[in-house]
Amino acid sequence: MPRQISFFDQGADTPTMKWLVASGAVATINPGTPTKFSSAGAIVPMVDADGTTSQRFTGIAKTTSTDTASAAGEVYTFIPLPGMIYAAGAKSATAANTQAKIDALLGARLIFDLTGTVGPGLTGQWTIDTAAGDGSSNCVVIIGGEYQTNTLYFLYRVGGTFQNV
Repeated sequence: MPRQISFFDQGADTPTMKWLVASGAVATINPGTPTKFSSAGAIVPMVDADGTTSQRFTGIAKTTSTDTASAAGEVYTFIPLPGMIYAAGAKSATAANTQAKIDALLGARLIFDLTGTVGPGLTGQWTIDTAAGDGSSNCVVIIGGEYQTNTLYFLYRVGGTFQNV
């Protein structure tokens, strides 16, 4: 099962974008972390149960952010273009461990789950919360998976990204 969010099918020319990360902590965003706009206009890591239309998803981090306690930094994310297919583990070890379970999740609109914390050392683990249930404002849309590794493939709804203005 993936520890962070990755790409199932990433083209060689997947575009990236540089974003501002506010000061106040050190390297707050690691590769594989989903990110969003903060109320201050900088980029921050998503938190547990994010992944809805109330956030403005700015993509999956490609790099570690360069922020420090006293200076703002930057981070590069993969731009969340329509049709990009991501991969993440299911929160529960038994949620996607058969093809029938994956098939039952097809089209479900779910959210992210964070177990642990984000930041230096990759102590947090990002997964898909299949127990959250299908919700009309959820943006993680399941399109398949691999039951052998309890991995789900998903698209992220454009309506929950920074592109939806």
